[in-house]
Amino acid sequence: MKAVVLSAGLGTRFKSDKPKLLHNLLGKPVIWHTVNSIKKAGIEDITLVISQYTEEIKDILENVRYVYQENPKGGTGDALITALKGLEEYRGYILVINGDTPLVKPETIKGMIKFIELTQECEGIKPSGVIMTASLEDPRGYGRVIKDDEDHLIAIREEKEATEKERSIKEVNAGVYILKKEDTEKALKAIRRSEVTGELYITEALNYLAEKGLIIKIFRAKESTEILGINTRLDLAIAESVLRIRINLDLLEKGITLHSPESIWIEPEVSIERDVEIFPFSFIKGKSVIKRGARIGIGSIIEDSVIEEEVQIEPYSIVRNSLVKKYGVVGPFAHISENTVVGEKSHVGNFVEVKRSILKEGVKAKHLTYIGDAEVGRSVNIGAGAVTANYDGRKKYKTIIGENAFIGSNSLLVAPINIGNFGYVAGGSVITKDVPDGSLAVERSELKILKDKGKKKLQK
Repeated sequence: MKAVVLSAGLGTRFKSDKPKLLHNLLGKPVIWHTVNSIKKAGIEDITLVISQYTEEIKDILENVRYVYQENPKGGTGDALITALKGLEEYRGYILVINGDTPLVKPETIKGMIKFIELTQECEGIKPSGVIMTASLEDPRGYGRVIKDDEDHLIAIREEKEATEKERSIKEVNAGVYILKKEDTEKALKAIRRSEVTGELYITEALNYLAEKGLIIKIFRAKESTEILGINTRLDLAIAESVLRIRINLDLLEKGITLHSPESIWIEPEVSIERDVEIFPFSFIKGKSVIKRGARIGIGSIIEDSVIEEEVQIEPYSIVRNSLVKKYGVVGPFAHISENTVVGEKSHVGNFVEVKRSILKEGVKAKHLTYIGDAEVGRSVNIGAGAVTANYDGRKKYKTIIGENAFIGSNSLLVAPINIGNFGYVAGGSVITKDVPDGSLAVERSELKILKDKGKKKLQK
């Protein structure tokens, strides 16, 4: 089985300078979701029909074939003809789908393929195609499906051309087809372009095949939401809500606890193990992995990161492109970023920022601290307000802190610098030289107390 994705149009109703297929839908471009469903259905040979409007698609999708539609306003039939030119030697069925239908499930595509196989096996019929339909309470705007008693297509009637009786039909065309290539090619050559729009339509090719007595079967989608096309910003918002609900329902069934799941954002490439607990208004993004027993606090953001077993991410914390090892604690209001590793049983606490650093096992930095470009050894304690000064205005430098060291509150470590094992930096010190193993470093000006001077200044 091969697939053709029609993705050449700009999408003028979207009112954007960017093609609608490149707009993000739950963290991924619209076209990514459509192609991902096709691949999950087991179809690897995929051709995308693009145009000068949608060339940027090539930057976001891999392992697909691209062909250019010279006239992207030529219609769906014209786009399919363009794709078939690159499949001249192929004989068999082709899945044809619009790029702006990201809600079609892989299971539905698999079901259509199986339906064709069963039709051949049980009825001895090799149909010219199968079209996906759905029943809508309000079918306005969709082509109506006219069929016979055996669920064979008679015609697809566009709304503006339908009679009053035909408009009352609630079963509509979803724009997803599996078509026999040879029959479809003949039909596309035989039909004419619309006198009104100048476009060539796939639906007219299907009507032609039905008129010639060739069998086109009907396959109904289980969920009517699958047929939603992305034509407006409202469509995009609705599709995003549907995808979020699908993902969250699947996670609930797999043993993940979601508190107020309607408020939680989890993107499609995220992996979450059982017994994870996620609190409201959390965002889990990119290719993040949340392992068994982890707890993600309210309002937290996890992006392209690994959160290991039994980790506690306290409320309103951010973890980006980083690893938090098992039994670690992050937050509340902490910020971990840029390839940081938080070691086992380490605690990065209130308003602490860690960037491009490695914290080994049992490190504690619980309050108001900045750790940048640092390597912190096992069981180090970093006091409130401590800062690694890693940037001199032009370059960034590294701080190395040995095992079991103690960094006092409001200390400033001016990198590049090395604090040895069991090194002790007294609170309020500005350290500009290496501290040897086991040494105490104190750097403060001499305290001066001027009697009654404070009272006089305050009285002024």
